[in-house]
Amino acid sequence: MRILLVEDDELLGRALYTGLEQAGYSPEWVTDGETALDAVRSTAFTAVALDLNLPGISGIEVLKTLRQKSKMPVIIMTARDALEQRIEGLDLGADDYLVKPFKLVELLARIRAVVRRTQGHAQSLIVYQDIELDIGAHTVRKGGKWIKMTGREYRILELLMTRVGRILSKREIEDHVYGWDGDVESNTIEAAVYTIRKKLGKDLISNVRGVGYVIPD
Repeated sequence: MRILLVEDDELLGRALYTGLEQAGYSPEWVTDGETALDAVRSTAFTAVALDLNLPGISGIEVLKTLRQKSKMPVIIMTARDALEQRIEGLDLGADDYLVKPFKLVELLARIRAVVRRTQGHAQSLIVYQDIELDIGAHTVRKGGKWIKMTGREYRILELLMTRVGRILSKREIEDHVYGWDGDVESNTIEAAVYTIRKKLGKDLISNVRGVGYVIPD
């Protein structure tokens, strides 16, 4: 999942970016509101972690603009004494909030929760036929047996299993799996889909020629 992190504090931003990456997400980190808005105009993110105290365009203004055009999950991050900001952010449509300082595990849990709600999954476990994917634990089982997957394979499978019946183009999959600046070889997605099929069944993912990939409903 691609996560947009909007945080102008260098130390906190770097720590959160590293933590998100190590947790298996594809984070993009920006430090001001204008760049954040540019990012969401050009890229589809799964969720946004948004600091409200930003230089230039404030986090509140970023949230207002986002909510005019998108239902993308937004978690706002505020200082401990910024109660009015939190209330204003929630009233404007933020999905959740975190009070600084907070632990990385709490941010990860909040991201998982808002994404599940947005995608219509109240629980972290998604089941398709004999395949079980746990969004919270980042694990996959088939027929009750644990299946070892690379981070890339897991992210592609998660994307497709949370959108069963919807055809996703190669570009859409690349946008969710890789970062802005990541170099993606032309056959990377095809190779990952091939190995997923080997591990979970050749009929799991269908290739709609010239359109993209889908897990049939």
